[in-house]
Amino acid sequence: MPLIASPDASPETVGLLQSWKLPAGMTLAVETGPVDNDALLIERCGKADAILLNWAKVSGAAIAACPNLKIISFLGIGVDGFVDFAAAQERGIRVANVPGYGDRTVAEHAIALMFGVARRVVQFDGVVRGGGWAEHPSGLELKGRRIGLVGFGPIARETARMALGLGMEVVAWTRSAGRYRRNFSTVKFIDLAELFATSDVVSLHLSLNDATRGLIDAVLLNSLKPSAIVINTARGGLMDYDCLEKLLAENKIYGAGLDVFPTEPIPDRPLMHLPNVVLTPHIGFNSTAALERLVRGGLDNILNFFAGKPQNLIV
Repeated sequence: MPLIASPDASPETVGLLQSWKLPAGMTLAVETGPVDNDALLIERCGKADAILLNWAKVSGAAIAACPNLKIISFLGIGVDGFVDFAAAQERGIRVANVPGYGDRTVAEHAIALMFGVARRVVQFDGVVRGGGWAEHPSGLELKGRRIGLVGFGPIARETARMALGLGMEVVAWTRSAGRYRRNFSTVKFIDLAELFATSDVVSLHLSLNDATRGLIDAVLLNSLKPSAIVINTARGGLMDYDCLEKLLAENKIYGAGLDVFPTEPIPDRPLMHLPNVVLTPHIGFNSTAALERLVRGGLDNILNFFAGKPQNLIV
């Protein structure tokens, strides 16, 4: 009967997996801790029929050493860089992901970063913790301000709904605006240059690929208003962080809220010491509700595959 291996589960993931009952005959082998080499992955997954994958890298060599393997279910969306697709296809191994699990959670984090920057929450928190008391500089009220969404996928659409509820004007740029105009009549679709030049808040919601890497360049960033806030909960590779850092250091824009970076963990750089920046360690996706949807969705990919009803397959 199928053996499911979870080689690099987090403690939270273990608790969820142990709370769910598997179909009769199925076995789940759960290990915790990072897997940073082929030998350890093979040790933990060599007999598995399915892998429930967190952050480990499944190389071609690892795939070759797992003769029973039929499906890899990745706990996330962007599987690129985690699974050797060519080796999987050659063996007929299917690869699935879990789309949509964190849409609301990431959108809420984008809004949280926007408020954190606009009201200088971290800066004033530091003042109070340091024994001080200050009421200046003043923060920004967001009602009536324009938020520009770069991309209009599920996370951006959740962000749009919340921003509209806050009384903000919402504009967006996407290459497929025609798909959304009828159902999102309260959102105005404009070109990217206009979005950057006119928005009070710019929030990035694109996937990272060859077409989007470096899309937010110095030209766009230098067109921002002095009162602008930049939010990035998408991917660090979308944007010229050196240019953004310079604008922030010289107070040419109001601030930024950043959850993702070109290199993670982020190395020491001036960005980390600027008072007009709120930084979080790529945790926009991480809420208890999103984690449960993620793990349940990843496991369901495997259970449905063996039940003859495959879902969320990308390979």
